[in-house]
Amino acid sequence: MAVTYVDPAAEETTPAEPYELFLDMNKPQLTLGLVANAFPDATNFMDAVERALADLLPGATLKRYQKPNVEPIAPELLDQIAEQCDGLVSGWGH
Repeated sequence: MAVTYVDPAAEETTPAEPYELFLDMNKPQLTLGLVANAFPDATNFMDAVERALADLLPGATLKRYQKPNVEPIAPELLDQIAEQCDGLVSGWGH
């Protein structure tokens, strides 16, 4: 009896758009924000991201933010992050 392998991936219908990082990661005094949402384990995940970024970017300042709920980031918090940070990493837990 022959074995048939089935690939569950669909054919691509939309061309992939390459992502180009526009933040200069070598900028002196680089400040990155790390924001976690209110889902369980989001904070634990961002703890791991912070450790990894600290190893990769030892000169960068990492600032932590916590969303109070799973709704989109409040405009006030977004304004605060934009004022204080050059870039943002967000994480969702479930």
